[in-house]
Amino acid sequence: MKTRILTALGIILCVIPPLVFGGWLMALLIGFIICAGAVEWLSLKHSNTPLPIFPKLLAIACVVGLLFLEDSYISSVLAVICLLFLSIPVFTDEFAATDSFLCITYVVFFYTVARAVIHIYTSDALLVWYIIIATYGTDTGAYFCGRFFGKHKLNERISPKKTIEGSIGGCIMGIVLSFAFAYFMLPKLSTTAMLIGSIVMSITGQIGDLAFSAIKRNFKIKDFSDLLPGHGGVLDRVDSLLFNFVCFYMVMVVFML
Repeated sequence: MKTRILTALGIILCVIPPLVFGGWLMALLIGFIICAGAVEWLSLKHSNTPLPIFPKLLAIACVVGLLFLEDSYISSVLAVICLLFLSIPVFTDEFAATDSFLCITYVVFFYTVARAVIHIYTSDALLVWYIIIATYGTDTGAYFCGRFFGKHKLNERISPKKTIEGSIGGCIMGIVLSFAFAYFMLPKLSTTAMLIGSIVMSITGQIGDLAFSAIKRNFKIKDFSDLLPGHGGVLDRVDSLLFNFVCFYMVMVVFML
């Protein structure tokens, strides 16, 4: 627990400056998550043969490059990227078809998340805090409610320790904390948008956590990496957050924020 707390404090100290000052610090934070996510995501193999370095670098370059393209070109370039990765196994036996799918899912998902983060942050930096509070408020509420009141398993097939009571407690805490923050700090949001955003993220954050747990269970690993002592890898810490950035971005689109 001591290691976990110290690591959490270190994460907070590294994350707060980019969120407060933005600019190149925010770009650096996004770049770090893109690169660290690539290392962890592209290491998910059933075989012991590691993915060659070139496809990893190519996947990272594709994500970063897509962020600089105009919207009208995105669909065409994504199609070319998918064809490119699907074609690599034809020319080498060191890159399997399953590796193609790992690279494609990494590029599409991480580009989508990065695009959502950039759009949300440029709209209003406080929206990022709103999403963080909704995500980790839910996570904290679920942990403590599950620990003290949990009796009924939520999804034992994927995550044996999570309970229905914890999930409900997490939803309540996430909704209350994030709605209160939005009400006082984000007056430009309509009450409806605040409420829907808080409810959606308290649910999708938990789905994101379970979805990434399902990935780890499929590949028979406990954590995505051991980069963060006591917390696992970067993806272990931001799984729910990645889901919520994308989902709140959709709320912004619906309400034209």
